[in-house]
Amino acid sequence: MEQALANEQTTPTGKALTYQTRFGEVTLREDRLISFPTGILGFNDCTVFGLSKIPNADESPLLLLQCVNEPEVCFLVADPTVLGLDIKAEDMDNALAESAMDKTNTQFLVILTMYEQENSHYLTANLRAPILIDSVKRTALQHILSNKDYTTQHKI
Repeated sequence: MEQALANEQTTPTGKALTYQTRFGEVTLREDRLISFPTGILGFNDCTVFGLSKIPNADESPLLLLQCVNEPEVCFLVADPTVLGLDIKAEDMDNALAESAMDKTNTQFLVILTMYEQENSHYLTANLRAPILIDSVKRTALQHILSNKDYTTQHKI
């Protein structure tokens, strides 16, 4: 689990929150926080998040989804297309329609889980329940796709 909030500071662009994660220190701008009104599956109390690059890994396609109101919670996420993972257009369109989100403003992310097996590590992606983020409204939700072909542990 993650450590609690490290500090709060005021910057020229507004308030910033700094967290110490297992990947290093991340800073989130308060004006860019994302609201998850219903939380994330299994984390219903986690309703406010910030997205951040992984510290010291600017070229990585992986991001951190840091919970603000439960600072010990942090998810590793990524755009599935950047990882070469395919969510069919029809399934994405259905998710957008069911969630009433605008396609032009919505980003799809998948939650990643890191596993250790013997002396190596591997990642899995939850393709069954992607995160949809409306970048204009700064709201998000986790949507369970009705297509049962997707798994919650797609090995990358």
